[in-house]
Amino acid sequence: RHQREGLACFFAMAVSCCRMLLRRRFPLSFRCGRFSSFPSTNGAPQKPPQPQVVAAALTVLDQMQSVVKTLKNDDIYRTKSSLTDSSIGGHVRHSLDHFNRLLSSRYDIEKGGTLLDNSAVVVQYDVRQRDTVIESHRAAADKAIDQLKEELETLEQLDLQGGLRCEFMMAGDGNSEEFKSFLGRELFFCTHHAIHHNMIIKIIASELGVLECCPPDMGMAPSTINNAGDN
Repeated sequence: RHQREGLACFFAMAVSCCRMLLRRRFPLSFRCGRFSSFPSTNGAPQKPPQPQVVAAALTVLDQMQSVVKTLKNDDIYRTKSSLTDSSIGGHVRHSLDHFNRLLSSRYDIEKGGTLLDNSAVVVQYDVRQRDTVIESHRAAADKAIDQLKEELETLEQLDLQGGLRCEFMMAGDGNSEEFKSFLGRELFFCTHHAIHHNMIIKIIASELGVLECCPPDMGMAPSTINNAGDN
């Protein structure tokens, strides 16, 4: 009996010591009613690692922004291609619209109070404004991309698990259908979608004689780049 009591006391002390060490090593950082713990330096919480899907989105936006910044004037930016009947500015605006439609839902998810299952939040990618200033003026596009990247950089892994629904138009008659998804999955969709529009931007730039404004791997899917590296 005394031996059992001694062992119980020993384990209680061990657990207490472990808890104390964990509190020192992993302080809690609270955010929007949720908490996460990260290793600290000198008592200050460190920023968690950036999710891979966020890094991918930022890379694609950097490529797009490089073109916006490098073009000599707005005339080239808004000139329509004879091949696609669309402009570089039009594809920039279109791509940013998708990201912004998605990220606007982030606040609805947080308001809902249920992070992992918030079926009341609906992202409507097809509800977009066309012919905006982003489509015709490089300075406006450059600012919009900066704002979008700042927003993306605040996303953490837990944010990406936020549940939502997406509505897509199925045909030109306006009929739509909804699908269950989550923020991280939809962020990848927006990123993959932007990659393809970056390629169209590249094609238009080539037709207009300004291909040098485009980074070499712009518009290339990660699997294409990976395959080229293997060969």
